[in-house]
Formats: sequence, structure tokens, C-alpha cells
Amino acid sequence: MTTTVAPARRRRYVGLSAAVAGVAAATTAVIMLTGVGGGPAYAVTKGSDGGVSVTISSFTDPDGLEADLAAAGVTSVVDYLPQGQTCKQPRGEAGDPGGPFMASIRKEGDGIGFTIEKGQVPAGSTLVLTVSKSEDGDDRPPFATALQIVKGTVAPCEAVSMPVPPPGSGGSERKDDEPGVQRETREEGPSLNTETG
Repeated sequence: MTTTVAPARRRRYVGLSAAVAGVAAATTAVIMLTGVGGGPAYAVTKGSDGGVSVTISSFTDPDGLEADLAAAGVTSVVDYLPQGQTCKQPRGEAGDPGGPFMASIRKEGDGIGFTIEKGQVPAGSTLVLTVSKSEDGDDRPPFATALQIVKGTVAPCEAVSMPVPPPGSGGSERKDDEPGVQRETREEGPSLNTETG
């Protein structure tokens, strides 16, 4: 009699342990996908036309964003840096998307958004997003942004200070420090419109 009861109890405990482990795993997954304020750090959506839309509300998970962009068919490198810093240029050979590459980074709530049209990041090329975060926090609009396409290998980000607009320039200056990279920096407020050519 005892031989049949003991295994039943062991099976019940094993089942309970597995259920607890399942709940813990589900909770971990939710935490990993959320940003500072508890909402998603970013969203990547692939449209029926092949375009990929990105919104970022918390600048905290560049590796996750790269992985989700890859799943949507866009090879990318994403770098988040402290306010006033950017990556030393060049990061590699300027890519040729087969025509002018124009991307407008727009304000999305307290974050940013942009859309990559189908074919704008050809095979063998990489979309490179560089963000100079706000000193007010990871979930605040960034200080500056830059998008570019790099053909072949992308050099690791070497953090350098951003050029500061000269006094009396109205707080805004467009910088063209490398072919294929255009960025806007501001003394007051974030740069949300970035075009690359």
C-alpha cells in the first residue's frame, strides 16, 4: 500500500514544481520585454509591402532591437550612448541602396519612430542607428539620432563627443561629417529629424 501512495505524492510535487517554474519563466519573459516605465521598450512591425516600422519608447535594449529587426529582414547595428556622445566616423564603407536613402526619424510620444522601405538595406549592408540619449532618462526623447547604411563590416562604436553648435547659431546645426551620414544636433531639445543619403 505504501508503495503506491509514495510515488503519487512525488508525482504531485514534481507537477507543482513544473507549474511554478512555468510561471517564473513567463514572468521573466514579460520583464525582459518591458522598458523603464513598464511598457514595451520598442516595437518592430513588418508591413504587407515589406517595409519595416520601428518605434522606440525606451532606449534600453539595443541587442533586442537588433534581433527583432533581423527577424523582420533588416540587418542592423544599434548603439545607445550618453547625451553629447556619438560614434566616431566612419563606421565602414557608405552603403548604396540603389538610390537615395531617406529616412525621417519622427517623434512618437516620448520616443522616436522611423520606417525602412523594402530594399533600402540591401544584402551585405547594415542599417546603423546611433542614439545620443537624454540626460533626463532612458525613456525621454533623445538628444540626437543618426541613421546610415554601411556596406560590409560595421566598425565597433568608439564613443566621442558630439560637435557643439557655435554660440549664436540659433541652437541648431546640420553636420555632414561623412558621406551617407547626416545628423542634426541641438543645444536645446532633441534632434528627431535625421536624413541619410
